Amino acid sequence: MGISGNLRTMSPGDLLQWLNFAQKTGTLVLTAGGVEKKIFFREGRVISSASTDPREYLGQFLMSHGYITEEQLTQAMKEQARSKRLLGRILVDLGVVPEKELGRLMREKAEESIYEIFLWKEAEFHFIDNELPNMEMVPLQVDVTGIIMEGARRIDEWKRISRLIPGRDAIPEALAPIDTAELPDVNRRIIEAVNGHRSIEELILESRSSHFKVARTIYVFLEAGQMHLVKRVKAPEGRTVSAEIRAVRTEADEIASLLGHAQEALRAGDFDKTLRMLKAAQNVDPTDAKIASALKGTATVIMNALEAEGVVAKKVPRLVKTIDEISQMNFTPNEGFMISRINGTWDIGSIVKISPLREIDSLLIFRKLQRDGIVKLT
Repeated sequence: MGISGNLRTMSPGDLLQWLNFAQKTGTLVLTAGGVEKKIFFREGRVISSASTDPREYLGQFLMSHGYITEEQLTQAMKEQARSKRLLGRILVDLGVVPEKELGRLMREKAEESIYEIFLWKEAEFHFIDNELPNMEMVPLQVDVTGIIMEGARRIDEWKRISRLIPGRDAIPEALAPIDTAELPDVNRRIIEAVNGHRSIEELILESRSSHFKVARTIYVFLEAGQMHLVKRVKAPEGRTVSAEIRAVRTEADEIASLLGHAQEALRAGDFDKTLRMLKAAQNVDPTDAKIASALKGTATVIMNALEAEGVVAKKVPRLVKTIDEISQMNFTPNEGFMISRINGTWDIGSIVKISPLREIDSLLIFRKLQRDGIVKLT
């Protein structure tokens, strides 16, 4: 017998505990904000997890912990595309990740993905009985009780952090040079990325760490008086769903309205708005098969359109504007991340491979940068 619902009515801890007590075998699927996470159970024990969020992929995780560089990840992913082998095995063979460390790192990555769920305000979930992936998984070494205890600890800690750090657009600045020599690699990378200009969101991108890890790291130095928040970035216009759409009375009407606006935006070639509307519709009802189908079909249409426009992996982006001109412009954190990786040598495909963003989102950024006359694709 399966179970389904929303985390608003059943907490992650209660859900995991129920599956543990019932000694369930199968896959727990959780969906929120366009991200799907899976937690795999065997006889009530959590054995592994997976996520569709590129920020939680193995390559991003290894970069956040200082094991590999962007150049090494690019090399490994090119080899993966050629040989179809597992990325972890390739990195071991290249000598950039010790084999004895790989299993531990993969377990830690899987555990972090689960802990992140405890900070989700809401998500749809369902359990698929007796379904497990047909692949070898590195088993976790934490039992369900341990996962629940750590998740509850993070919830309490997050309450304290969020009182001091109001949002992802807050910008931390060090009041004096900070000695990072004794910090773990993941925390050192976060602190070294702080420059008084990067927001929390930009630090997440730059360090490849989770929102929780970045905020917690900054929180420690704010509490110690070694940092302060200098300002908040004005949110870019046109990035949210319009108020008139959100004012629709019923859930069904809201979804219909969002899908209608998505179709209009797609016909107008406004692909960013199209995806925004579809993701908003999915947030209303993550289980709606019609929305999932629309997202899949729309992604195909957009990718074909991008290819027709020449925004393809083999093209090399080159800056048209000078660094001084670019520094005076306003970019979203995602756009800023992409611009910072343009070096006149890497092609779009290489930049997408090392990016913590989805491929389609990365390509749309390059499309916008080209249309705004900031880059040219050669």
